[in-house]
Amino acid sequence: MPDDALEFAGSKYPTVGIEIEFQLLDPVSFDLVDGILPLLRNYPAEPRVKPEFTQCTVEINSSVCTDIDELRSDITGLTKELKRRCVGLGFALCGAGTHPFSLRPAAITPLPHYVQMEQRMVYLAHTLKTYALHVHVGMPSGDAAIAVMSMLKPYLPILLALSASSPFWQGQDTGFASFRQRVLATMRDYGLPPSFASWRQFTQCFENLRAAGAAHVVRDIHWDIRPSPHYGTLEVRVMDVQPTLADTFILAALVQTLEVYLLRCWQQKAPVRPAMLQQWWAQKENCFRASQRGTDAEIIVDETGRVLPIKALTRELMANLAETACELKTKKWLDQLEAGLDTGRSYFRQRAVFSETRSLRNVVASMVDELEAELIGR
Repeated sequence: MPDDALEFAGSKYPTVGIEIEFQLLDPVSFDLVDGILPLLRNYPAEPRVKPEFTQCTVEINSSVCTDIDELRSDITGLTKELKRRCVGLGFALCGAGTHPFSLRPAAITPLPHYVQMEQRMVYLAHTLKTYALHVHVGMPSGDAAIAVMSMLKPYLPILLALSASSPFWQGQDTGFASFRQRVLATMRDYGLPPSFASWRQFTQCFENLRAAGAAHVVRDIHWDIRPSPHYGTLEVRVMDVQPTLADTFILAALVQTLEVYLLRCWQQKAPVRPAMLQQWWAQKENCFRASQRGTDAEIIVDETGRVLPIKALTRELMANLAETACELKTKKWLDQLEAGLDTGRSYFRQRAVFSETRSLRNVVASMVDELEAELIGR
């Protein structure tokens, strides 16, 4: 199938796969380093290790997995080998939504697709030092993917808050839990997607974008959630990268469980709980609140403007996902998420290190160490 084909491949089982965008760092200064080109020259035989838009980024892709335990085995081995290669080249590896203190403009990876993006984005291209976790879940059809995409949109603020790991930017505490989301808000095609009634309506939208020269393939559309027809998945893109793989797998488990739960509700015409407001204005406001206050945010839940804490909504969501979680064998992961809801988020930990040491270099070092300790079993 060609890359730009809009036939939806479909998946009989709700498979799960992830993409992680890691930061490449100097191991002494802990600033970003343009290391992707030498890394790829040193890594010619691994197609799951890929370049990204900026040269200070390396992306890894999982295999298509049936459950989170399989995903953990797959990604852990891949990350260990990636880290070994990075150390051999004099790089450190870090997971966070932004780099806390890097000031220099990003260098763009010199591949045709990225060069074209740079020409379209001009100065904005060099500000795009952001790092995301993307989670793909297999969907049975394009219509199913589009239906679940619309149903999932009100829950994106919860996913954003739970993943928030970018409180610092260019040497400043931004006051946001996920400043990455605010950087991306300056771009023309990031953020909340429109809602569509069917797969056909989505394909008509894409064809119009292609005719206008705004997109050539579906991956040119950078919404917070989008269908991936070639893979037969619905891809959640709203989340920050995590410093640890454990938090990564917890979030992947949540996304897989939530998408399958919503799919079953759509198939059975059953109500979704907790009920969330579908209006665009509320979804936009809620995403802003989640990016600013993280899990301490209160978001709008009905047309009267009533708000509820994200923590309370998350706990209610966990209760409604319990049956689906047992079926998918994700319950142990969701239990860990709920247990760490008050203190376990990365933006808390980063601010705690800075409060104690007054050093953003120490903040980055602490995240490098979190991944290091996990990979070597400390």
